[in-house]
Amino acid sequence: MTTGDAPDRKRRWIYLTAGALLVVFALIGLFTFGEIRQDTQTQAKAQQLHDNLIAAGLPAPEPRIIANSLGADGGAVCQDPDSPLIRARYQAAISNGASGPGQRPVIGSNDSVQAVAQTLAVYCPDRLPAYLDHLGTLKLDDTTK
Repeated sequence: MTTGDAPDRKRRWIYLTAGALLVVFALIGLFTFGEIRQDTQTQAKAQQLHDNLIAAGLPAPEPRIIANSLGADGGAVCQDPDSPLIRARYQAAISNGASGPGQRPVIGSNDSVQAVAQTLAVYCPDRLPAYLDHLGTLKLDDTTK
């Protein structure tokens, strides 16, 4: 072993360490970029829903709250709005508010179903026609709850 071998070995470790750090930083950058892009899409959809609700004369939460609740894909609202369980939840939401034997169907509020329709139109427009067809089976009017 000569004295010239030691600097090459040390240099090799330095190059490998620098290369590994470069790869780690590149991966962190890619993941951060993906998160920022998704957050931008989430904020844009939330702002669009907020504006649509206000334009329809409906109360609307802040866009930040909408974004936290629905995310970029609509969350639970867009999972399967046509399933029997989700339909039952919508119908229970327009009942008289009692539980058990006191629960009765009532004339539902247009506002609540219009808010859901606006949400579906922004987050999953392909599911909106089925929801609107289902609304035809309900008795709705301008009521308060």
